[in-house]
Amino acid sequence: MNSWSLVAAELRIPRRSRVAAHRMIVIADPRGVAVRQLNGLASWYDRRERVWRNKPIGYLPSDRLRGYDTRTHPRTYMPINGASAPDWNITPAIASGAARVLADGLTAEDVERRIAPALAAICRINALSDGPEGGAGLPYPFMGFGRNSNSFFRTLLHVMGFDVPAFAAPALIVPGANGLLLPADAVTALRGTSGGR
Repeated sequence: MNSWSLVAAELRIPRRSRVAAHRMIVIADPRGVAVRQLNGLASWYDRRERVWRNKPIGYLPSDRLRGYDTRTHPRTYMPINGASAPDWNITPAIASGAARVLADGLTAEDVERRIAPALAAICRINALSDGPEGGAGLPYPFMGFGRNSNSFFRTLLHVMGFDVPAFAAPALIVPGANGLLLPADAVTALRGTSGGR
C-alpha cells in the first residue's frame, strides 16, 4: 500500500474465532496502519465524568446504540481481526480476506470526502434521541439481537455507496447485519453529500 484506503473490517468475538463479529470501517494510512475507525457501539452515559462510554455489548434497558469516530473518541478503537499488533497494520488482514478494501489509491483529502456521508449519518443517528454530545442514538437491543452495531456498519457503507463485502472465513453469528438505521430516502440523501465514488 502506498496510498490511503477505506477498509471494511471486523472484531471477532471471542478474538480470532469464527463465533461472532462486530463490523467497522477502518481508515488505513499509506503504511497500511489502521489510524482511524468508524463504529457503532453499545454505549452508556457516565454522568460523573459527563461522557459517553462504550461497552462490549448492551444488556441494560438504559444502554444506547451510538456512532463514533476514533478521531474524536479514541477510546472507541477496536482490535481488528487479522491485523498485526501493536500498530494494527491491516495489510495481513487484507491479504487473508479478514478485511476487505472498499476504496484505495486515495489521498488524505479523498478520505475525508469519501467518509463525509458516513460522518453525517453518525450525527443523524446519534441525534435520533435527545442526549449529550449530539444525542443518545437508539436503544441497544438486548445482547445485540436486533438493529445493532452491525446495522450501523451497513448504514454507513450504504450512505458511502458501498455494498457489504464478503469476509473470508465468515463469523457464524453477525446479528443486525441486514438492518439499516435510517430510512432509504435519508440514506439516498446522505449519499449525495459525497463527491462520488
